Amino acid sequence: MTDQNASPSDIQLFEDALPRTLHERLLTAVLAVGDEKPQGKSSYSTTFWYPNDRPPGNIAEETVIALRDIAQPPPECIGAEWWLGRLPFGKKLSMHFDRDLSLSRKAGKQVFPVLGSVFYLNDFPSSPTIITDQVPGPDGKSKSPSSPHLTTAAAAHSNNYIVFPGNRLHGVIPDSTKLHSGLKEGEEPSELRLTLLVNYWHCRPSEPICRDYDGTIYRALQSSAVDVAA
Repeated sequence: MTDQNASPSDIQLFEDALPRTLHERLLTAVLAVGDEKPQGKSSYSTTFWYPNDRPPGNIAEETVIALRDIAQPPPECIGAEWWLGRLPFGKKLSMHFDRDLSLSRKAGKQVFPVLGSVFYLNDFPSSPTIITDQVPGPDGKSKSPSSPHLTTAAAAHSNNYIVFPGNRLHGVIPDSTKLHSGLKEGEEPSELRLTLLVNYWHCRPSEPICRDYDGTIYRALQSSAVDVAA
């Protein structure tokens, strides 16, 4: 039986996680990015590496520093993988395991982050993050247990931050009961569900999917002055 309201002790939710000024600066920058996609691909197919020992190069990395202080990854974590999540109204993100995708595709080796996390930039109650108690099976692709015993539904509320074990099955499944709440008949919001996704790693994920941020895309992320040292 799945309990949609249960929260395992290893899933942490932090409300009003960041100072308002930092949250607003990041939100403004991501809104300016709009629906820009790396090389025409989904924003979920290109991620960026930010090592612990380098000063931030943009507002997203500045935010990662603040979130890292909240998440408190274990000492073996050497850096963070980050990317922008921008889902249209009513769209899902299929349930999946985060992993080193390039390594998986090239060598069939399955390596998972130590921690996964989602920072919500805006309110989007119709599209919660779903996290189950399922972890990868011995082959790295199957699920164990085969069906979830416990499921957490984390609502997308502005300035909330959720942290969970990096090998958990998760995704975004729209809540049909809330899809048209407060809307006129036939009306759909144009707003995107905006998130900053951060995985904490004990080793750097492989290129070309996880790359260094060089400013050639998402230029708006560099428009806000960086004033936090690593």
